[in-house]
Amino acid sequence: MVTDDDALITLDEAADLVPGFDAEALKRLFRRSKLTCYKPGKKLLTTKRHVIEAVKINCRAVPAGAPAIASRPDAASMEISNAELALARAELREKGDAKRKAARAKARPPRTPNQ
Repeated sequence: MVTDDDALITLDEAADLVPGFDAEALKRLFRRSKLTCYKPGKKLLTTKRHVIEAVKINCRAVPAGAPAIASRPDAASMEISNAELALARAELREKGDAKRKAARAKARPPRTPNQ
């Protein structure tokens, strides 16, 4: 028995269920595997139940006055992380270059002076 929540609807119809969403936002959720959709032809279809679950799981409300991205690092810490990553990459590159030079030096036969 198919209920109204399980009936297939287009993404445009599904976007009408959630304030502030449009079909493109739902497509982005689908591409990130956050929304279950069906594609029997060329159009993406979903159900009301799938939309409600996806929005509950992937969209969280932040109380007024609370920072909107409290769990995300700020720009300064991101800059520090990027700098540390660049430094670590440079050190690894230098170690690799030194190892390659040492291996090449071992592989070459010693030079003898021409007499």
